[in-house]
Amino acid sequence: MSSIYSVPRGVFKQRQASPFLRLCALLATAPALYAATTAQLPDGPGKQVTIRICGTCHSPERAASLHQTRRQWEATISKMVSMGARGTDDELNAVLEYLSKNFPPAPAKPVDINTASAVDMESSLLLLRSEAAAVIQYRTEHGNFKSLDDLRKVPGLDFQKIEKNKDRIVF
Repeated sequence: MSSIYSVPRGVFKQRQASPFLRLCALLATAPALYAATTAQLPDGPGKQVTIRICGTCHSPERAASLHQTRRQWEATISKMVSMGARGTDDELNAVLEYLSKNFPPAPAKPVDINTASAVDMESSLLLLRSEAAAVIQYRTEHGNFKSLDDLRKVPGLDFQKIEKNKDRIVF
């Protein structure tokens, strides 16, 4: 079975601390770490292996605070393996499945076209600066938009961008 991770199996960087100091640190923090992480991470297949593998370097909540696509989680896990995370391919795949299922990308927030700033329209709706300025100018001169059809009247606006993002636009 080939690995999806960029570091060849069995090739890990070693920490400089003595094994005794590492063991002492692990034993001292393990109960508190386990109690904190099991209470905050959602239950499901892969939870315990995620806590074990991720928890050796940082709190698993740190990883779980990210919300990423499966491909992004693969890249994150590969990076962690290159930095010394240890696990079999099956364990790393279990971590990938757990994180991908429980911490996907956050849904995009709706954009209130009647109050959004130019920057919000540029970043959220992918409008050009000139298009966002045109929307704001039209809104200022004609009042709030009531429907998508009102946005068709904005000169200089590529309406296809509005159509593409219509589910994210609120009035």
